[in-house]
Amino acid sequence: MNKTVTSKEEILEVSRRIAAREGITAVNMRTVAAGCGIALGSLYNYFASKAELLSATVEAVWADIFPIEKISEECENIVEYLKMLLESAEESKEQYPQFFSMHALSFAAGDKQTGRKTMEEYFRKIKQQMMCFLRNDENIRPHIFTERLSKEVYVDYIFTLFLSILFDERADQEAFLEFVKNYLY
Repeated sequence: MNKTVTSKEEILEVSRRIAAREGITAVNMRTVAAGCGIALGSLYNYFASKAELLSATVEAVWADIFPIEKISEECENIVEYLKMLLESAEESKEQYPQFFSMHALSFAAGDKQTGRKTMEEYFRKIKQQMMCFLRNDENIRPHIFTERLSKEVYVDYIFTLFLSILFDERADQEAFLEFVKNYLY
């Protein structure tokens, strides 16, 4: 018998397990309440709507896939950081099959705005880490950043490429990392 869940963190753990087992589209108020062993009304004390629950679940899954604080502590530069993010995503594909393509679709019927904000917030954190590496890396060739191609613009481009690699199974991750490395060093 399931232990009754009594915290937001425990609810999100159940939500992540549902997402891992059945896909993000299976996460809804009824399945999560049942998985937690609580009444549906009790779940609303923690999450006001399905959109709020889904957003929190997506954020929790992103955090599980990309533990960015831990990863950033283990890296010395942006290339290592990107490599570890890609490795973490690859390892997570087994745990969260089709998450990268399906989570965006799950917001189609619900609150797109909330879902997009949640995803963008997590992406903003990753980009901030990338900027930290660029600012602190003394090995980057001098004068490669200009007014037009600033570090911020570069991070935006690299992050866009990074996302396309996550969503494209055929993408060559090593070529991407070499591209980043060759430009910077």
